[in-house]
Amino acid sequence: MNGYGGMVAVRFGLLGSFVVEDAGGTPRPVGTPKARALLAVLLMRPDTLVSWDTVKTAMWGNSIPATARASLHNHVARIRRDLDDGGGTESRIQVAPVGFRLRVAEDELDVSRFDGFLCRARAARLAKDWTAVEALTGSALALWRGEPLSDVALPDTERGPFVRRLEEARLQVLEWRYEADLHLGRHQGIAAELGELVAAHPLRETFHGQLMLALHRSGRQADALLAYDTARRTIRSELGVDPEPGLVELHRRILRLDPALAVPAPQDPPAAVGASASTARVPHQLPSAIADFTGREDELGRIVGELAVTDRPEGATVLVHRVSGGGGMGKTTLMVQAAHQIRARFPDGQIFLDLGGMTTMPMPPETALGLLLRSLGVAPEEVPGGVQARSALFRSLVAGRRMLILLDDAGDAAQVRPLLPGAAGSAVLVTSRRRLVSFPGVRIDLGALPDHEAHRLLSSIVGEERVAAHPEATAEVLRACGGMPLALRLAGSRLAARPAWSVRDLAHRLNNHGRVLRELYADDLHVRTALQMSYELLLQEPTGPAGPARAFRLLGLMPSVAFGVEAAAALLECDGLSVEDWLEALVDAHLLESPAPGRYQFHCLVQALARELAKETDTEEERLRAVERLVTWSLRGADAATARLAPAGRRVPLEPGEPGEGGVSFDGYDAAYAWCERERELLVACVRLAHESGLHALAWKTAASLWAFVRLGRGDDWFGTHTVGLAAARAEGDERAEAWMLNGIGNQVMQAGRPDEAIAYYRQVLRIHEGTEGRDLEMAAVLNNIGTCCTELGDHRSALGYYRESLVWESPSTATMNNLADTLANLGRLDEALGVLDEAERTQRAAGDRVSLAIGLRIRGDVLRGARRPAEAVEAYRKALALQRQGGDLHGEALSLTGLGDALDDLGDRAGAEACWGRALVSLERRGYVGRTGELRKRLAAPRTAGGPREQVDIPA
Repeated sequence: MNGYGGMVAVRFGLLGSFVVEDAGGTPRPVGTPKARALLAVLLMRPDTLVSWDTVKTAMWGNSIPATARASLHNHVARIRRDLDDGGGTESRIQVAPVGFRLRVAEDELDVSRFDGFLCRARAARLAKDWTAVEALTGSALALWRGEPLSDVALPDTERGPFVRRLEEARLQVLEWRYEADLHLGRHQGIAAELGELVAAHPLRETFHGQLMLALHRSGRQADALLAYDTARRTIRSELGVDPEPGLVELHRRILRLDPALAVPAPQDPPAAVGASASTARVPHQLPSAIADFTGREDELGRIVGELAVTDRPEGATVLVHRVSGGGGMGKTTLMVQAAHQIRARFPDGQIFLDLGGMTTMPMPPETALGLLLRSLGVAPEEVPGGVQARSALFRSLVAGRRMLILLDDAGDAAQVRPLLPGAAGSAVLVTSRRRLVSFPGVRIDLGALPDHEAHRLLSSIVGEERVAAHPEATAEVLRACGGMPLALRLAGSRLAARPAWSVRDLAHRLNNHGRVLRELYADDLHVRTALQMSYELLLQEPTGPAGPARAFRLLGLMPSVAFGVEAAAALLECDGLSVEDWLEALVDAHLLESPAPGRYQFHCLVQALARELAKETDTEEERLRAVERLVTWSLRGADAATARLAPAGRRVPLEPGEPGEGGVSFDGYDAAYAWCERERELLVACVRLAHESGLHALAWKTAASLWAFVRLGRGDDWFGTHTVGLAAARAEGDERAEAWMLNGIGNQVMQAGRPDEAIAYYRQVLRIHEGTEGRDLEMAAVLNNIGTCCTELGDHRSALGYYRESLVWESPSTATMNNLADTLANLGRLDEALGVLDEAERTQRAAGDRVSLAIGLRIRGDVLRGARRPAEAVEAYRKALALQRQGGDLHGEALSLTGLGDALDDLGDRAGAEACWGRALVSLERRGYVGRTGELRKRLAAPRTAGGPREQVDIPA
């Protein structure tokens, strides 16, 4: 397909739902519904100057807004961007003072192609070339996918006349198609289709006549006469007149069994075909199926089940069953297996054709058609020239036969379309690395094998005993292969060929210093070669090594977790719209996976390829800067989230000149928490990535900036990031950073219920800060933390001293004031405690510090319980729980549930108390916080007091 002038070729479809595809058949989404409507309006008048008023009326009917002109300019800009149209004098959409013009080549628009087939069919009909009429009408009808523009919002005054014109033209084409079938003696099987058309269009007499003739030639004279009677009564009832004389005459001739109505003698075939074209050669070209085919039972069942359906009407649209997937995922193996299972249903032959779509020179459709015709017995000298002539002859030879055609490694839909039979009867199977979405039939995207199927496949090659002997090593091999069937087969084949190797030996080789792709080969098969073919096609794009190809290489430097457009844009240092287009192009090429909308992830072996290519193509400086941009984006986002999650908390001092300044921002607590939750795996992984890349300062700062989020019930992430951050700080030789990480680790250990161990970390921090000027805030924080450990250990007087000393270094600190109140209560000074909490709460609410406020409310509940005011304590705990659940603070929630249970028990509601303690116990055990679980078990095991509850209180769900 050629574009208009020098423009990028695009395929537009109006004959059904609105479709915009590139030349390869890949859908190109077009902006907003209004932008789609504008493009449709212009496509309804291709290459024609359309006035502003006409466009406005077409878009909005009688309700044209005052901003219509500006809105149209915006829609044009969006369409140009979506079509890769740069604007200017060569723009596809030209905007002038008098209106718009959309430049479209004839073969880019399905309506233009349909009209072209219609004109040529009309000429062939006048020449009584019925074979040509059949081919041309078939090509025209194949373009129809449903009701034109069925999903575009346009006023009825705009859409209605256009659709009616096309529907009338389609009915005309159908009349000529069945007329050609009857002239060519193909009346068998069309009666059912004509019956449906008669029912849908009861006043269209041509269909009645064709139905009568088809029934008569099929030996069903009585049905033919009944069809006439139905037509006569319908027409007389609806119009009050008799049928046309031609239909009446046909009825008379059927009554007297006119021999002229018999099946006509077959036409001579076109001169270029010759006698050999009609020879009934039966090809059997399927490759052999593998004996140990394993897994993919569901996918295989779907394909075989569809192929087994035999009640599709003669002449129905041919179904194209497609399997897409990345290299090595077993597309061809699955299709060959399915073809062998079902081949008995296709006695007229099975054809296999490798289209080479992923090679640098895909097979042109004309060449493929020549091979298909030779498979059907057409002599080389009798194969006509040109795609259309060959396609028409192929459809003619396949018509009426039951054949199975397997087209392997299709490059795009344009390569496949000319190779399809014209009607049902035969079946087509297609494999491709691209998602071919424009064909009817089953479409399956093959991903990695599930673990149990991967284990079965490896066992079938290596032997169950060798696999079972080393289960841990087997798991490592399966993880290294990532469920890719080709990788599993090659790994298994290497192991099977080396009896002296154990599974441990293979696992060691696969996991040794990034050698996995070098190890996955056998004979002439290499996983890297299979995967790299998709990348080589990216290099043929106009952008060459840049654009999607560069994005693929550098994105391989990402941690092996899911990521979004923002993270990718930061790493690639490019705008989000371009990056999103590249990401989707990589998904279409099966070089990226998209587990959820807007989220992307590599298969482990594809990522290994990307990293190798980056090392081969991009300089070390370019790779390091890409990682630095990603980690800086993570740091900036985590720091901005901390400002919302803990407004009064300490934040890492960031250098104003660091790359990525600005970046992510949040409107409030909920937005910050949601972002952290969505990006959690990437943020955590970036700490290690930075450290391993030598970006030690970024590593510890990112870990420190995550504290406000990871403290909310994510202890493993907290400890892991700060342990890596500590190593990075020491590698950097930064004592202040080392102290920050030690303090964070102490906080996590303390939250896990190990105060003695936490104090050891805090004392390391004190040794670093003591005697150093400018460390007021650090001293205040660590003294407060030691005080909390003393509180946990029951040494309240020591705790009181540490809290008061902390407030000397930093006043007011609401976190320390919360802890001071808790200690005063433990010392029996309840009124003082409540006064401190009142002061702290005013500051917390003014600052919007939900986390500290929730902690203060929980401590208030404890103090009120000590003051024998359990009902007020319940209210305080419930307020704390509401805030903790909003913020996802699972550890704080467990502590508040424990206190709420105690308050309910004070009120005599033992059942409610046990429910709270039980939920707190489950939460703490799930996160490994064993320090408090013993006390909860004792509470739950204690016998209930007699007398029942004195007051029932609702427990938060």
